[in-house]
Amino acid sequence: MDACDIRSSCRKKRVNKINTAPDKIRILVVDDHDASCRHAVSVLRGSAGSVRLASTAKIALKLAFSWYPQVICMDLQLPDLEGTDTIRLIRTRWPAGIRSPRVIILTGDESGLNQKLLKSLVIDRVLVKPVPGPVLRAAVFSSPGNQIMEPSGTEDLQELKHLFRSELKQRLPELDHCVSGMVRSEVAAILHQLIASAALSSESRLETSLRAMAAVCRQDFCATDLAAAYYTLLESAHEFLCRQPHESTGQ
Repeated sequence: MDACDIRSSCRKKRVNKINTAPDKIRILVVDDHDASCRHAVSVLRGSAGSVRLASTAKIALKLAFSWYPQVICMDLQLPDLEGTDTIRLIRTRWPAGIRSPRVIILTGDESGLNQKLLKSLVIDRVLVKPVPGPVLRAAVFSSPGNQIMEPSGTEDLQELKHLFRSELKQRLPELDHCVSGMVRSEVAAILHQLIASAALSSESRLETSLRAMAAVCRQDFCATDLAAAYYTLLESAHEFLCRQPHESTGQ
């Protein structure tokens, strides 16, 4: 048996092992948003699922072709490549001998999607953030659907607010340091994460303040403009952090 035959035999054994393994469902969550990832892991990791995370398309592709997940939960906005392009690469390069994964899109805005696009990418479900735990579990562990658009929900809103509270406490000192040093790229990166968390948590006042500061960062801002936007943000953040977890915002 020559080297080519040995490699071919090894590939066949690996494919058979992957297709017949009785272990947990392999779930790949692709999202660059920390709170979304933590929420997905807390919902999916357990007796029925083995979860791995990817924050970029590059990591997702590496895991896809080494771990061969059975389900991929894909965010559409990744830092290095669009989620739809990442899915297309996975579909076109997927080995013929391994069962193709089900793909569930996670997005904060489904307006840019259409049935033709979903069909071309062979999408199983589209879930609009924030996705309640029961909806995410049902989408992942149930039988394949047929490009079903799922509505967003609020059943896990308190959990998302709790995650956002912890994230905000961690990020604010970092943001303060970057604002003081006028490090535009770092400020923008932190705001990007916090805006997504605020939207997921339905904290509209804080989201508005974050977006206003992000808009200043995209312009040729001066120190005065940045300081004004930052202090407005701090007021909103302080109100959120001082509020009791069970209190309503009245929004």
